[in-house]
Amino acid sequence: MYRIKQLREDKKLSQRALAQKIGVSAKAVNFWESGRVDPSAHSISLLADEFGCTCDYLLGREDDFGNVNVMKELTETERSWLELLHRLSDRRQSQALDYIRYLIEKDN
Repeated sequence: MYRIKQLREDKKLSQRALAQKIGVSAKAVNFWESGRVDPSAHSISLLADEFGCTCDYLLGREDDFGNVNVMKELTETERSWLELLHRLSDRRQSQALDYIRYLIEKDN
């Protein structure tokens, strides 16, 4: 049902390495892969982020990998900018963008 083992092996990760990356025990990964225990919704979300796929793909509900983790393609600086921008109200976001546009125009 779950595609955890397939995705883990595609990334050439051991169960222990995957467990460390998402903050669970290697035993939990083993239980998920063997079907003895279902991962929690939080764990499914962490796994989908790690593999860069949708939760539905991970669960076997769809066959489209659905690369949704755009953040992995960003630099650390770009991620920091987005995280800061996200913390602002809509009004402040608009002001911040206006100021950035002003700085760009000033440099040109």
